[in-house]
Amino acid sequence: MSAKLLQALIDRDLTDYGSFIEGSFVREVLDITLPEFGTRQEFDRISLAELAAIGYVRTQLLLEGKYIAADHGNYRILLPSENLRQVEAYLEASDNKRRKGALLLKNTPPEFVPTLSQVEARAYMREHTRYTPRNKGER
Repeated sequence: MSAKLLQALIDRDLTDYGSFIEGSFVREVLDITLPEFGTRQEFDRISLAELAAIGYVRTQLLLEGKYIAADHGNYRILLPSENLRQVEAYLEASDNKRRKGALLLKNTPPEFVPTLSQVEARAYMREHTRYTPRNKGER
């Protein structure tokens, strides 16, 4: 299903930087019909199917230095000049998760965390290593 969407986008030259992709086109390719009425579970299932397909496309496009972003119910391939903003968003999300993990580790009863555990060492290294596109984590 996801490969089908990617191929449809490629066939219509919609994977270039700046391409605008109608949400209705995505749903048409995926054979997703939004019902006029339905339960929350039905709408959630439909949304998850679309998100899964877009996630697959996003992963494939990342390999080409491109990012597909949601845009008011539609989608757009970011321009290269917009990629760094998305990189910053990814790094911020990663930092937030790292801080939450460190907080959980700090507040876990000590008898369940060996002294200088491997988890603590990894958390410390991530906190004190700067990852940039240029050094890709090299120290």
